[in-house]
Amino acid sequence: MMATPHMLAGAAIGRGLRRPWLAWPVAFGTHFLLDFAPHLDEHAMFGVEHGGPTPVEATAAILNFVLGLVLVGWLVWRRPDRRVMLGGAIFAILIDVIENIPALGPWLMAWPGTAWLTEFHHAFQRNVITSQWLLGIGTQVAVVVLSLALLLGRRPAQANSVAGGGS
Repeated sequence: MMATPHMLAGAAIGRGLRRPWLAWPVAFGTHFLLDFAPHLDEHAMFGVEHGGPTPVEATAAILNFVLGLVLVGWLVWRRPDRRVMLGGAIFAILIDVIENIPALGPWLMAWPGTAWLTEFHHAFQRNVITSQWLLGIGTQVAVVVLSLALLLGRRPAQANSVAGGGS
């Protein structure tokens, strides 16, 4: 899945769970669930099968990551709980970022302590081919729409104030 849906979902998880110790690991885990959904990514659109990233693929991935950062930043910047939401966005995309940093990615994939995670990450993905673009983009649009609804929606009133316990 592309970076922006992952990041928006992570921010929405941060907003909903509100506690970093809970929200950040859940956002990290959600990355795998979202990758299990059929999706189209930059590699399928611009990459070479069994090859490293092409310049167009890398550019598209970087632009998508920047779009996600800007969008999440814009949505959460003035909120009091922005730290947990920004952290959720980062944890939701963390494995992709680390795998694609030249100095860290090969180490992460080779070290026995983390190699299993990257193998699981890649085996778990359900990438579709470009001829299935409607499905591949549709799942991401659904994640973006749901995440935006959760980020922009009103938070339910606290139980104290609803029950009249607040002053």
